[in-house]
Amino acid sequence: MAQSTEQVESADGTPIVFHTRGDGPPLMIVHGALVTLHTYLDLAERLASEYRVVVVERRGYPPSGSGPGPAEFASQADDLAAVLAAVGEPAFVFGHSAGGLVALHAVQRDASMVRRLALYEPPVVYAGPPLRPTLETIRQQMAEGRPADAIVEFFSAIVEPKPPRSVLRSLGDALAFRATGLVADLECLTAMDPDLTAWSGIDIPTLLLTGEITDPYGTKSTELLGATLPDTRTITLAGQRHHPEDTAAVAAALREFFGQETEPRGSSPAAR
Repeated sequence: MAQSTEQVESADGTPIVFHTRGDGPPLMIVHGALVTLHTYLDLAERLASEYRVVVVERRGYPPSGSGPGPAEFASQADDLAAVLAAVGEPAFVFGHSAGGLVALHAVQRDASMVRRLALYEPPVVYAGPPLRPTLETIRQQMAEGRPADAIVEFFSAIVEPKPPRSVLRSLGDALAFRATGLVADLECLTAMDPDLTAWSGIDIPTLLLTGEITDPYGTKSTELLGATLPDTRTITLAGQRHHPEDTAAVAAALREFFGQETEPRGSSPAAR
């Protein structure tokens, strides 16, 4: 099975790393906040027999660069455009959590390179003001050299009901090395317009995935997107949370949905 790691330069000069495995039509995976590449390797392996799976390392998360601050989704949309240009043909795109917001901004920027779109709980309910106080606290913690506390602060703000302190501390210690990327994601999210009507013109067929036992913000965000985007289908994955552990179920849903369209957009009258 073909595998490679490549790097492209985004519009502002930021280096963006992506990993490719498999052969076939390209399928891009865009990761969520704090999540590492390894979280998606099993999913990529499940899909690589039928697709050329492209896993992007988003800006703010090494080995990709950070770029100028404050971060914004427009720049991350440019990053995906640069990777798609390197791929060389329209791709299916799966965005998880914050990666789903990046994917939506990329489609809004230029829909011609996306064949179909799948999104797992992009947190649109937090767009704009809700997490601005959290971002300011986290910036202070980062300035004081306390990245683990920044992770704890983040999860304390978004998870309902709040996990025990011992669980939060374990998360903080485990994910402290990804805290700079979290700051960038929060900068993007808090600067985002909470009015979603601008996305009502996105007519690409879109699969909305959500977990049966997910956090309330995931459920609410999925409902909002279902009411906004004009061509959606929603699937609730049994027993799954915001970070789905059943990659076989995710892969099956993606395979079935993406398999309904086998030609790039505009390549034939029967497409889509």
